[in-house]
Amino acid sequence: MGADAAANGLTSGSRSELDILVEWYEYNSFVRKKYLRAIFEMIPKKERYADRGTSFPSIVDLFVHVLNAYRFWFQHVYPVNTVPDFKRFVGGAQANVTDLIRGNEETDKIVFQVLRSLKDSDLDMQLSAEGRKWGSSTKLDLRQMLYRVIEEELQHRGEMNAIFWQMNLNPPVTEWMEWVSAVAHETGDQKEGKS
Repeated sequence: MGADAAANGLTSGSRSELDILVEWYEYNSFVRKKYLRAIFEMIPKKERYADRGTSFPSIVDLFVHVLNAYRFWFQHVYPVNTVPDFKRFVGGAQANVTDLIRGNEETDKIVFQVLRSLKDSDLDMQLSAEGRKWGSSTKLDLRQMLYRVIEEELQHRGEMNAIFWQMNLNPPVTEWMEWVSAVAHETGDQKEGKS
């Protein structure tokens, strides 16, 4: 329902929490593609791989981390460790635009396959996540996981924005309503007053 709701101006008050979560994932996917293009089209190669002192050294490393975070949460944690050895992407100078475009497409496919299989009642499903950060296993429900991954991407997108600004470049910031309008335009469903 996500893209349909966006194309219709997000006017329905009867959308479920899951529908709204899916919309957030669609928004992040749309914007992530813009950042990937901007990183490789606007930033010189040397600068794109330079250590900028962010949570992951370079802007490319930040992007790679976002893809790896999706894979961790959507293949390792849910559905309950079905892919214990999920494929991590490699950052640094080895990360090139072709591999990252393909990796982003694969990641989106994994994420949306999971999201489209869910029912609202699944949001309360209990999960366990093991991570270096926590030092042990932490318990959370699927709802918390889904919000956590949205927050993860937004946090690192903010770091990417800072890197663009450090280089006096404008990042491809996309407001929610810009996305709604773009989706409506793409689907041909844009209606007066709905976007």
